[in-house]
Amino acid sequence: MNDETDLRVEPERRSRAGLIAFALVVVALVVFVVQNTPDVEVTWLVFDATAPLWLVIVVSAVAGALLSEIAAFAIRRSRRR
Repeated sequence: MNDETDLRVEPERRSRAGLIAFALVVVALVVFVVQNTPDVEVTWLVFDATAPLWLVIVVSAVAGALLSEIAAFAIRRSRRR
């Protein structure tokens, strides 16, 4: 094989690896949701509700990630000044 053939095959391998990784993440999320279906009571400040456990965990994780990004942005911005 020459170098040109190797370069053309590489993006296909990367694409296939990305697709496999995405499929594994989807399977893991489906298993997570199926295993965490019981409803739980959520109390936050004056808010009381009942929601599936998986939803509470996912919303909490997303909120934490967003707050982390906002804090990192604020720190980077303050260091520039």
